[in-house]
Amino acid sequence: MRAMAFTILVADDEREMCLSLSEIFAAHGFLPLYATNPLEVLDLVARSAIDLVIMDIRMPQLGGMDLLRLLKARFPSLPVIMITGYPSIESAVQSMRYGALNFFVKPLKTRELVREIETIRSSAARTAAAVDRGRIVTRNPGMLRVLEEIRRVAPTEAPVLVTGESGTGKELVAQAIHDGSGRAGEPFVKLNCASIPDTLLESELFGHEKGAFTDALRRHTGKLEMADRGTIFFDEIGDMSPRTQPKLLRVLQDGEFQRVGGTDTLRTRARLVAATNRQVEELLAQGLFREDLFYRLSVVRIHLPALRERMDDIDLLVRHFLDLFTVTYAKEIRDISGPVREIFARHDWPGNVRELRNCLERAAIFCDGPLIGEEHLPSQYRELRGGGFPESLEAVYEKLSRQRIAEALARSSGEKQKAAKLLRISRKTLYNRMKKLGME
Repeated sequence: MRAMAFTILVADDEREMCLSLSEIFAAHGFLPLYATNPLEVLDLVARSAIDLVIMDIRMPQLGGMDLLRLLKARFPSLPVIMITGYPSIESAVQSMRYGALNFFVKPLKTRELVREIETIRSSAARTAAAVDRGRIVTRNPGMLRVLEEIRRVAPTEAPVLVTGESGTGKELVAQAIHDGSGRAGEPFVKLNCASIPDTLLESELFGHEKGAFTDALRRHTGKLEMADRGTIFFDEIGDMSPRTQPKLLRVLQDGEFQRVGGTDTLRTRARLVAATNRQVEELLAQGLFREDLFYRLSVVRIHLPALRERMDDIDLLVRHFLDLFTVTYAKEIRDISGPVREIFARHDWPGNVRELRNCLERAAIFCDGPLIGEEHLPSQYRELRGGGFPESLEAVYEKLSRQRIAEALARSSGEKQKAAKLLRISRKTLYNRMKKLGME
């Protein structure tokens, strides 16, 4: 059985240090990524499954200590190791105070560093085993039918298209299909078509050869090669560039592809599962998505209901997420209070299960007692009880942002590129705002 790779992000303004550590980590079975610009780190962590960050204290534009504070504020459970060529007791103490797990001095003692990483990986594995993060929690009749569809389709080789609003759990369905198949011991590789610029999408999917373009300093292995005999999950497939669509169709038809800048024909035996929150029929009518690709991808189509259509699952989901966060944050939270339960029942959850999860995680972080109360919730939820909590400026801004984004997405039939143009922002900015508001 092949386990999912433990992903390490190295952040250091010295490229040679990044490359050297990447080679060492890869040799020990880890999956290395690196960034020489500290401003890229938060974005990389937000859109990638990073298990550990190792970063230098001294970097241009944004110092490592400031970056550490930002990382721990947004991702409090993410392990971070600090490294430096200019050690001092003050910097070591400060690193630990801001949440770093350890502090290593250059030149690095790589054996000790690798042992430390192995310890962190083992701890993460034990936590994951203690709390089932990927389980689909439901008693709703509609969702139970979805589970039956997953059970039936998982052992087959058929491509699957999962549809539903953002935050309904499409990735969990894809993971369940993979876990229920004969490929369960092989890689489950994810590719988000909305978060990667069109110019980089083909390189991420197919890989590239050294010298294929200006920044191609070495050969890059694409997601299709990484998936091997496993499953590749295309999230937000509706945002895939029309230029890339025919190349993906070729993969579906004969299992063949070429790296960017390469001439060798490679083969993949990976199973394809795709997901979109957009109305596929509208994409087809507008000519934004190829019909032949759509029919190849949707041999089986599974639709997920919105959370407002399965409100009978709220209590079950609350219990599930509280079990998770009491372990993650070492809390002793037993339940939510009556007023919070009332708020949850009144809310229409535009961000669906993901919004509920984010809301409870934030509340768990700020709750030190046995019950999550109104005071632990983000401010925008408090008004749902109908008084007693005046709206803050932040809550008003978030409410207006949600409305404007929802209107733009409706006018553009869910196409993020067009919605971003209507809002006069970049697609990446739109994607980040939706994620922050629990809409993505």
